[in-house]
Formats: sequence, structure tokens, C-alpha cells
Amino acid sequence: MYFSKNSGRSRYTFFSESMDQLLSRRQEMEGDMRAALKAGNEFQVHYQPIIDARDHRVKGYEALLRWEHPKFGSISPELFIPIAEETGLIEAVGAFVLREACTAAAEWSGKSVAVNVSGIELRDEGYAAKVKNILLSTGLSPQALELEVTETAATDEASAVVANLDALRAIGVQIAIDDFGTGFSSLGRLRTLNVDRIKIDRSFVRGFGEKAGDEAIIRAIVELAHASGLKTTAEGVETSFQDAGLIRIGCDSLQGFLYSKPVPLRDIELTRSTDSSPG
Repeated sequence: MYFSKNSGRSRYTFFSESMDQLLSRRQEMEGDMRAALKAGNEFQVHYQPIIDARDHRVKGYEALLRWEHPKFGSISPELFIPIAEETGLIEAVGAFVLREACTAAAEWSGKSVAVNVSGIELRDEGYAAKVKNILLSTGLSPQALELEVTETAATDEASAVVANLDALRAIGVQIAIDDFGTGFSSLGRLRTLNVDRIKIDRSFVRGFGEKAGDEAIIRAIVELAHASGLKTTAEGVETSFQDAGLIRIGCDSLQGFLYSKPVPLRDIELTRSTDSSPG
């Protein structure tokens, strides 16, 4: 049943041995995740710099979770985050990342930190209070924290989601839509979204200069976002050509391998000292 649902509506699926193996592996991974949260040394937060398009200086970092499994090595978040969401572990994982990121950012002078938030977390009526408590305990200013949500979460009209976003923005926390353009939000909805920033998905940036429509799409997003009082960040910048073009279009911030891959906290000082000039 679950395989059929994940494949789309109005489908059926015959049971196979591979399904049983996959289910067993998922159950094993769930147990491993619980153990990793208790151990405290397998999950690590890496940081990718976010560049100010005006002067190419580092203005902040995005916190990205990494899991180094003792048996299987590095496990992709694309694999373990959905399992965390399905099993209820996402709240513990999210709290871990948020606390680690806020603790680190509290030591950065004038730089912000962006943290991804699951829609499941936002549906928790007490989520905003949890964020406030972490900010208070770590000493990080709310204005230095940006929470990245999906388009689906940003347009969720559930009362808890709306209340959490309102409460967080009221104290100065910034809200960004991650991977904008991959969900179902129309450009026209930018005017009504309860957010401060749009992060343009890397799929558009990748085709910049190669696909005629991608530059036009990015330009339309940037212009409408600015008209709605929102800032923009382009993700997945990998070439100087993309860098120059995105600056010309008017993107406010840039992020990608051109400037730096995500790095462990211990390497942040080096990244900050060089201020990430492209090239």
C-alpha cells in the first residue's frame, strides 16, 4: 500500500522481496538514527557560506546536517530525513541542528545562520516557543537566524503553521522559502506569503546561460520578489558566468560551490578570513 501511495494516485503494486529488504533497511536505519542522537558524535552540522552579491563578502552560513554512519559511512540527508519525518524523529533531529547552528552563530560577529525546518516541525503548536528557548539559551539574536521552509510549508494554512511563522517573524527571525520554483507556488502568491526571502532553486541556476527560459524565470522571480519587499538568494552557483549574470539580474545573495562547499565548523574561521572571493 505504501509503495503504491508513494508512486502516485490510483496505482497498485505487487509485493516483492526487494520491498521487504527495503523495509527492513528502513527499520534498521530508524534504530541507527535513535542511537546516533543518543551517541552525539555521528551527526555533524556543516556550514556553507552565503555571499552578499554587492561585495562578495560572506554574510552568513547555511547549516546542513551530515551523518557519518560507523558502518555505512556518509549517508545522504535525502535518504535519512524522510525517514526521520515518517518516524517522528524529525523533531529531535531538527532541534539538534538548530541548537548546534545557533551556538556556532552566536560566536560570529555580524553574520547570520540559516537552518532548514520541516513542515512537520512547523505543525507543532509549541515550535516557536522551542526556537525562542534555543535563541535565549545560546545567546543568538533572533535577527541573526533565518529558517528555511519548503513552498508546501510556507503555503500551509494550518493554524499552528501560521501561528508559528507569525510568532517567529514578530521577534525578528527571518523566514525563507527554500528551493523556490520546484513546488506549486505561483509567482503571484509571492505577495501573500508570510516570508522574508526567496531561495531560487539550483535547477534554474544550473541552466543559466544555456537554457533561454531559465534566465527569464530567475529575472521574473527576482523582480516580483523585490516588488513584494522580499530578498532573494540564488542557490547552486558554480561558475563565474553564473555569478556575474545573477548579480546583473539583481539577486541579493549567492550560494554554491563556486564560493565554498559545506565545511565543518572547525573550518569556518578559514572561510571567514578569506571572505570567499570567487574565482
